Amino acid sequence: MYQRQPTADNSGRRTVGVIAMRRLSVIVAIGLIVAVLVSSCGSSPKPANGNVTVKSTETLKSDDVTNGGVAGTGHFTISGAIADAGAITDYRTVTGDKILIRRVAVGKKGTITFLITLYQSASAPGKWTITSATRTYTGLHGSGAQVVDNYTSTPATFVLAGTVSQ
Repeated sequence: MYQRQPTADNSGRRTVGVIAMRRLSVIVAIGLIVAVLVSSCGSSPKPANGNVTVKSTETLKSDDVTNGGVAGTGHFTISGAIADAGAITDYRTVTGDKILIRRVAVGKKGTITFLITLYQSASAPGKWTITSATRTYTGLHGSGAQVVDNYTSTPATFVLAGTVSQ
């Protein structure tokens, strides 16, 4: 607790003691420094814009999964405009010649859901888009191609390449 020590200046008025004023100045200065540091650190991450590569290694359940069920689970890493890693799950739906893979990547910074469209009769790579994203990735959009599709390997390996923006 600060004690008020009256002193008299040349005008005869009472003023707060010099020691108390210095302490108050130090407290105010520290408060201002902390406020500047907190505001400069910011809690919002930088938006993600640019190229990305998503590599996943998965254990596939079966080729028989055609109803949107879990077709594979494993691990992923993403690099480029985003850097993260975590668990991945593929959900597979087949309608005629069209195969849809909903690949859900749950990383340390959030979840990104990719929708990959493939055609059984086409040799072209599958195309992907981001359908949803959470936490750090909220508002993330992107598209590209599945450039590696080693679904016959054990474990299976996949690589998505493209661009994202936020």
